[in-house]
Amino acid sequence: MDQCGYVLAVERYPCTAVAVSEARAIAVRAYAPFPSVDHETVRLLVSETATNAVLHAGSGGFDLICHAPHGGSVQVEVHDRSETLPERRRHGVWDQCGRGLELLDLLAPGWSVVRTMRGKGLIFRLAVGP
Repeated sequence: MDQCGYVLAVERYPCTAVAVSEARAIAVRAYAPFPSVDHETVRLLVSETATNAVLHAGSGGFDLICHAPHGGSVQVEVHDRSETLPERRRHGVWDQCGRGLELLDLLAPGWSVVRTMRGKGLIFRLAVGP
């Protein structure tokens, strides 16, 4: 990813279900002063990416980083301690999980995963309105 705005929020969480709701709340609160940011999309994608970290990263925890709007978009990062990259899964029509990457494709095209010294980071950008 190229340039991003200054950091609005950075938090470290344990890999627990309650941490997902906390990360969601922090992200929405971080972008509250910016009416041009789609808060519901932020809420949904942070929920999906944090849930993925909780389910697949083991006990190492995860970090959430929210960047201020810059250049017409905002950047959000979820880093975890797992080196395993996300995989697309085949799912049935009625399955209740396994659609996170599809949501990212639809709502934040161009999202990426980067390997880090301690695992990986999933990074997505959302366009901001005028």
